[in-house]
Amino acid sequence: MRRHSVLAAVLMGFIIAPAFALSQSFTDKAKKDSAVEMSDEEPAMQKAMERARTSLDDFLRKAGAPPPDTDYYSVKVRVREGESLEYLWLSNLKTQGELWSGRIDNVPMIRSVKKGQSYSFAKSEIVDWTYIDKSQKKVVGNFTTCALLTKEPPDVAQKIQKQYGLDCDR
Repeated sequence: MRRHSVLAAVLMGFIIAPAFALSQSFTDKAKKDSAVEMSDEEPAMQKAMERARTSLDDFLRKAGAPPPDTDYYSVKVRVREGESLEYLWLSNLKTQGELWSGRIDNVPMIRSVKKGQSYSFAKSEIVDWTYIDKSQKKVVGNFTTCALLTKEPPDVAQKIQKQYGLDCDR
């Protein structure tokens, strides 16, 4: 089981979200900077990561020169510590030749990295990406959160999608 964080969706929601109750399992974990557990081998997660990979180059170009009314560019990367594997959201992205770096935005369970720390990674370690389109009041990308929502009851998943402006139907 791999740890997938939902932090980015929750943090970005304060910009665009109406106030109504969400699923306790999903929202409470996100507020505690915890995670919803889902294997990265599950079909929904595989599809989400593939969607992110196929659009990654376009995202990275956009992140390098963000259009007006967009903000909060982040990537989810695979971080290894021995046999442990965790997926973490990073923002403040910078390119360093073949490598990238960003600030870790959630509290890792692994001990080799910490929230707020700068972390360098290869493009191949990126499994998801996201940003806010403020003009359209929606979250763009964040495909793995859509996969995680498949674990929620359909009505709750729809409310979360609407609240955060997630397009999970593509």
